[in-house]
Amino acid sequence: MEEKKKKGSWEPQSLQTAIDKVMSKELSVKQAAMQYNIPKSTIHDKIKALNRGEEVTMKLKLGRFTSTFSAEYEQVLVDHIKDLSNRCMPLMKKEFLKLAYDLAEVMKIPHRFNKEKGSAGKHFYYDFMKRHSDISLRAPESTSMMRAVGFNKPQVDLFYDNLEKLMKQYKFTPSRIYNCDETGVSCVHKHQKVLAPKAIRQVGKLTSAERGKNITVLFCMSANGHYIPPFFVFPRQRMNERLMVNAPAESIGMAQPKGWMNSDFFLQYLRIFVKHTQPTKENPVLLLMDGHCSHKTLAVINFCRENHIHLMSSPPHTTHKLQPLDRTFMKPFKDAYSQRCDLWIRTNAGCRITDYDIAGLVKEAFIKVARLDIAVSAFKCTGIYPFDRHLFSDLDYLAADMTNIPLEQTETSSNALNNEQVVVISNLIIEEQMKESEQSISEPITTSPKPSTSTAPDLVQIIHNLSPLSDAAKKRTAARKRKSERSEILTSSPYKKVAEEKENEKNMKDKKKEIKSKFKVAMGGKGKQTKRIKTKGKSVDKGKEATNVRPKGKKGSEVEPLTETSNTNITICVVCLEDTDEDWIQCSSCRGWVHEACADIPECGDGFICDRCRLF
Repeated sequence: MEEKKKKGSWEPQSLQTAIDKVMSKELSVKQAAMQYNIPKSTIHDKIKALNRGEEVTMKLKLGRFTSTFSAEYEQVLVDHIKDLSNRCMPLMKKEFLKLAYDLAEVMKIPHRFNKEKGSAGKHFYYDFMKRHSDISLRAPESTSMMRAVGFNKPQVDLFYDNLEKLMKQYKFTPSRIYNCDETGVSCVHKHQKVLAPKAIRQVGKLTSAERGKNITVLFCMSANGHYIPPFFVFPRQRMNERLMVNAPAESIGMAQPKGWMNSDFFLQYLRIFVKHTQPTKENPVLLLMDGHCSHKTLAVINFCRENHIHLMSSPPHTTHKLQPLDRTFMKPFKDAYSQRCDLWIRTNAGCRITDYDIAGLVKEAFIKVARLDIAVSAFKCTGIYPFDRHLFSDLDYLAADMTNIPLEQTETSSNALNNEQVVVISNLIIEEQMKESEQSISEPITTSPKPSTSTAPDLVQIIHNLSPLSDAAKKRTAARKRKSERSEILTSSPYKKVAEEKENEKNMKDKKKEIKSKFKVAMGGKGKQTKRIKTKGKSVDKGKEATNVRPKGKKGSEVEPLTETSNTNITICVVCLEDTDEDWIQCSSCRGWVHEACADIPECGDGFICDRCRLF
């Protein structure tokens, strides 16, 4: 009895050899089948197809279908997946399987997908992933909309322009280029994956509390691997020396009610920075940082200019790409810190991590992560040193392009694929239109058919209807316009002038606010006729006498001085809220003082009433 051959047990090379022997008449079909252990029908069908002039593949094919989509179709799907991923809008597994089903239905491609669920199956998914090894199922990292929009080409080009200008002017070496940034640590650390029995549905792990307070830690490193001691800001009213027990050597801790960095603390840290870097006029230092308000005050700028430190800020919401500490240091540090917290809780059973233990845990994690290779790779992958302004390609700016679409192109370009995809799809449509008339449903299908009758714009619209790309241009038209931040050389003279103007404007506002508050105190009460003035929810009592005294009342007459009941001796004009010494006149209603020039009355009579009393 002839032994039954197992399906698909032959090699493609054996099939090729058998066909060659039969075609050259060295062997018959039966002899070739027996010699090479290949089914006789397989050899016969291949030879018959070759005689008809058809293209024959020697690869194994079992069953009626080879694959649902052709290689061209799958490449379009792959390009679409990559495009969405580059735009920070990647597809989930279910969305991809539904997209494959919808595409097969719309393009009328025969398939074996589940019509009840409206989705492709797991076999299609695993085969597709096997054929395209450059795509994998990954856990995405949350990226805020502001980060996606902020990292755009104009902002990044300006950053590299400023950096190139400083590098050419001062010839900074790797040891003179630094980056500083703050991060937060807490008593309640994050957990990593653990080993546990499969039978347990929920695996627990101890933490110090439900929620912890945030302790700010400022780190700084150079392009050649030099690290400055960290700076701590604890969320407390007063600093305690015990908080810095086991802290990294020469590090400093401060207390602030919310644990936030402010301009005073940053100025104090700059003094530590100067101590460790020793900048001089002949050997200055470049310090890169984000654009936080605490880094851009006039006091900070003046201190850096005096000590030969060149400050440069990065564009807003771009630190995940342009800041060296964020690229290679912060993630390993957080992981190392969490591991140290786990070890501490396991070692100190029944104890909680408190603020007094943070500095020691940070020290252990800092020692583990503060390595030379991390610092060098951080400045390299951001294009800072060695300087490389062309490090980022157009794909890196795709997420920002989604919200930077010009208004005049919203109707035409918001629903367009890239040019290569359009060309591929157009060719597929033409080929399908030619072949659809020749193919019948009863014929066995050996390869997936080409697209059905359609035009390129129609198919583009179909694909984007199946897997849409949001058009953010319409939303941006209604958004409020405001001045956006950008990369700046903070120690430059133009920016210093801007900082001085802002500082003067702030001082003027503070002065007016102070005068206004003094005026409210001065107008606290003038007898029974005085109105009640509310300040911050509290009402000033009636019946108190005026606190301000002036020798003059109406023009040419003397006014009896009023009794002082407060510490202020400043008289405030009710109209202009200034205390300049001019001719005064007193309101007969509220008894407040007004400059005669502010009263704007040629001849003031006995019954003068100020504008404030007229309104109320």
